[in-house]
Amino acid sequence: MDFLEGLVDQLKDDISDEKVFTKLNAIDKFGNDIPEADKWMIWVGEHYADNIKALGKNTRGGNHNAGVYSNTSHTHFGGLVNALPNGRRAGETFASGFAPENGADKRGTTALLNSMNKINYKNFANGINFNIKLDASSYECDDGKSALGSLYKVFFKREGMQVQANMLDPKILIEARDNPELHPNLLIRVSGYSAYFNDLSPKMQDEVISRSSNAA
Repeated sequence: MDFLEGLVDQLKDDISDEKVFTKLNAIDKFGNDIPEADKWMIWVGEHYADNIKALGKNTRGGNHNAGVYSNTSHTHFGGLVNALPNGRRAGETFASGFAPENGADKRGTTALLNSMNKINYKNFANGINFNIKLDASSYECDDGKSALGSLYKVFFKREGMQVQANMLDPKILIEARDNPELHPNLLIRVSGYSAYFNDLSPKMQDEVISRSSNAA
């Protein structure tokens, strides 16, 4: 017992919360076109879909079909859940639908779409929402617009289901949060629906701001 207590005390001294967080946060995550990481996201999705299908007929005689869309529940339930082994801290929001957690996709738009294309969307007949935030400044020129069109065409050619895009200057979101009167009509895609940014709760505003901003 004394040995175990001493070991626990040593761990407390040697491993700070920040060191643990940094190590866990560096683990390969879904959304970066890394096969080893993406396969676990696919496994979880298929396990969920299989269990929904196993429920059999619903009360109206139809089949139970899996769907992955969060509306705003990813923020609410994230606030109730403790820290997780992937580096997510206690109380932080979950991913907004069928997409990487905020900040987890670090290799750009192409890698993100490649990861999303590995999902078999036939398992999710009840629908999914895939949110992507695009830096508007990267797509203002003709080359940027052409690149974005090509990305979408390839994504859907590979049987992607849908994309919900916010094309904004990240600075505008921060301005709208801090000074709502500057952008009273700023309309954004939240997670399965659109809303005026100023109508969102402060926590939801921060969640949208924290989403990865993808450039061309």
